[in-house]
Amino acid sequence: MLAKFIFFAKNITMIKVLSGNEAIAHALLENNVRFASGYPGTPSSEILTTALKIKSKYNLDAYIEWSINEKVALEEAISASFACVDSAFFCKQVGLNVALDPLMSAALTGTNAALLIVAADDPGPYSSQTEQDSRFLAFFAKIPVFDPSDIKEAYDFTKKALKLSRQYQLPVMLRTTMRISHGRQNINIKEKIENIELNANFEKNPSRFAATPKLRYILHKKLNEKLYTIASKNQLKFDFSGKILIISSGLVYSNIYELILEHNLEDKVTLAKSDMPYPLSDVDLTSFERVITVEETYPLIELQLNTQGRRNNLVPKEGELTFDVCEKILYNIGVLRSFTPVNVDFKDKPPSLCPGCAHRSAFFEIKQVYKDAIFTGDIGCYTLGVNLGATDTVHCMGASVSFAFGFNKAFKLSAKKQHIVAIIGDSTFFHTGLTALIDAIHNKAAFLLVILDNSTVAMTGNQKTLSSSTDSLESSAKSISIEKIIQSLGASFLEVIDPYDYQKSIETLIASKRCIDQNQEIAVIIFRHLCINTDEGLKNNPVVKVFVDDNCKGCKLCIDEFECQSLVFNEQTQKVEIDRKTCIDCAQCIYSCPFNSIGVLE
Repeated sequence: MLAKFIFFAKNITMIKVLSGNEAIAHALLENNVRFASGYPGTPSSEILTTALKIKSKYNLDAYIEWSINEKVALEEAISASFACVDSAFFCKQVGLNVALDPLMSAALTGTNAALLIVAADDPGPYSSQTEQDSRFLAFFAKIPVFDPSDIKEAYDFTKKALKLSRQYQLPVMLRTTMRISHGRQNINIKEKIENIELNANFEKNPSRFAATPKLRYILHKKLNEKLYTIASKNQLKFDFSGKILIISSGLVYSNIYELILEHNLEDKVTLAKSDMPYPLSDVDLTSFERVITVEETYPLIELQLNTQGRRNNLVPKEGELTFDVCEKILYNIGVLRSFTPVNVDFKDKPPSLCPGCAHRSAFFEIKQVYKDAIFTGDIGCYTLGVNLGATDTVHCMGASVSFAFGFNKAFKLSAKKQHIVAIIGDSTFFHTGLTALIDAIHNKAAFLLVILDNSTVAMTGNQKTLSSSTDSLESSAKSISIEKIIQSLGASFLEVIDPYDYQKSIETLIASKRCIDQNQEIAVIIFRHLCINTDEGLKNNPVVKVFVDDNCKGCKLCIDEFECQSLVFNEQTQKVEIDRKTCIDCAQCIYSCPFNSIGVLE
């Protein structure tokens, strides 16, 4: 990447094209953050990944690593900040739900160093089960939150947030969105990051760090005093000179600003920007004829300043506020005379598992044996099992096991026989599936738990899992065995198999069903096969070329039931063909044809 160098006194800086996530990582380490933890989740994952690269490049004395889940990650970062080490925590918006318990307490206890909480939201949503607004969780926890409107502000606001956190000894949130996280912009960063002298220290203060409920009341009062002071200094920034005031923040502000210039609305609209949407002080808005707040995704500023907006249906209550949506809002409030809706005509093709993905084989095999089961799914690549008709519920991380427990007990209450199959990934099992399994085994639930183990966190960028013998920088780490954990819980049926082995998989699934029916207990199958989307996985994958013979009946059962995009239907010949451009020669599709028309090339 080309870099432009700029000299400021003795400090050498350079301009680089960075994504929002990369810019945040640079700002953190440039500003002395030396402890960082999180759990991978789009659109936040690249922050910690970039921080690891920076640490390695400059040989920094810093701890930067993924944690088992967001709650643990935030608790680790909080304790490091208690020890006077500037710290950071990263997650996507639903991950902040998992970390909410420690967040609420950290707002009351405060910190002894900077603690930045970076939450990446997904308005839309595009890769999440919700499009919630993390600014509301900052409001709920009573911590300040910055909302950058472009990538440069993500870099600058990271520094401001760290400074504010140090000054008030308070956790501070930086909220980004998908467009900020993955957009790119020229950023002036330091050419080199130096090691700093760290003086970790913790002075015991039980009335603060181990406070009883009565003392928490005092801490709450002190927190409110801090927020009042911060709010009094938090002013809106005004542009243009119209009688209609639009208040905004984040990327939506940039959209509105560009539209005002494009349509020459400078004399009709005044645009106010909030860098820190919470806490806000009271603002005198009486000089304007009308005040509307346009923000993503919840009405945080709108509620604090009591303006119009989402609550008046002037702003859509759901979905991303893209450029064309913002243009329609300006039309709806009367500042634009005309508006041409953007009509995009495209076929919405759902995502699917990669060609050769072992999860597809596992799903196909499970369906052969558990034909009438309820399939409780989870969060990860294998959520796409819904395309194969093998996922009936997807709720949140770890819920596959909890839901299987609930379904099983509910059907037992009505004395109705119903097979339940819980399907979860290896990283998600560590994240929150384990505690649910402990509860299910203790309370004698009876269902099949399938753990799809591909030895990586595939959906969010192939991060390491706890079963790896190395950490993210390839240093030695203690490998955690899933099967040993399950054995220690007393599960009597536990098998580890490769889903590429079709016959053994079918036999094991049949045995698991027999065990559940006869013993009324949980059976566990770990389907283990390296992710083919990693160098190691693709290199070690078996290579067996297949073909479709002339006896293909064109029934499309292989396409519908196996759902591999390398199986394509030729409308002219009315037969299935192999797409050689995408096929990785795994030969797993040979089991999907009921007429044996897919064969192996000698």
